[in-house]
Amino acid sequence: METIIDLERLAAAHWRGTEEEWLGDWLLRAAEGFTGRANSALPLGDPGLPLDEALAAVAGWYRARGLPPMIVVPAPIEPGPTEPGPIEPAPAGNPLDEQLTRRSWLTRPGPAFVMLAGLPLDAAPDDLDKGRAVQVDPEPDDAWAARYHYRGQDYLPPIARKVLTSAEDQSFVSIRDGGEVLAIARLSVAGGWGGLTAVEVHPDHRRQRLGAAITAAACQEAARRGASRVFLQVETDNDPAQALYKRLGFRYSHRYHYRVAPA
Repeated sequence: METIIDLERLAAAHWRGTEEEWLGDWLLRAAEGFTGRANSALPLGDPGLPLDEALAAVAGWYRARGLPPMIVVPAPIEPGPTEPGPIEPAPAGNPLDEQLTRRSWLTRPGPAFVMLAGLPLDAAPDDLDKGRAVQVDPEPDDAWAARYHYRGQDYLPPIARKVLTSAEDQSFVSIRDGGEVLAIARLSVAGGWGGLTAVEVHPDHRRQRLGAAITAAACQEAARRGASRVFLQVETDNDPAQALYKRLGFRYSHRYHYRVAPA
């Protein structure tokens, strides 16, 4: 059974910074500020320095690139009435998180859950309506990119394409009706796992089962390419998306949030 650290190490190969450097067992990643995961330090073990020296090194590395120093903090999910327990025993608290609190590192809004599923999925959506078809491309074309709105942004910076194609292997899945892109997802494949990111449905075509359809289509492509399991991240307050993923057979693994250094 994979631990949280095992899964975070795996996920780091699916969505990468355009610049990466190791500080002991901490992975420093930067990509001109596009997305939190590509612009944060991922603690996967011992940084090889006393904590204050490691934090100073992290802060210097990011500030030299004009970025706020940020650390992603994975954590178990406390068992609850609607959420399965974590994949490893929950400690009393996250020691690094507690140390960052003492040093006044701020918590960035937007914590997320990591969810996992075996392939093939337990459930699959109905067939698409007539005229709609799944398209899988090795690169994001302009129509796919125009449908992707990271955190609601209308404009993707030039670095976005490098981050989107940063994995060992990826495909760009879409559901189209003629020339119109109705839904998209990015599938990455590495380490025997598929990773789903950039899942989005055209706002004019929501409540048409397209979220389930694009997720299932990406998972089918992952299985076709040899992946036996798949993961995704979903913000903790996105209840509709979580409900959809649970219906398709995903389960909760753990959660994460970001801590940002004081100015």
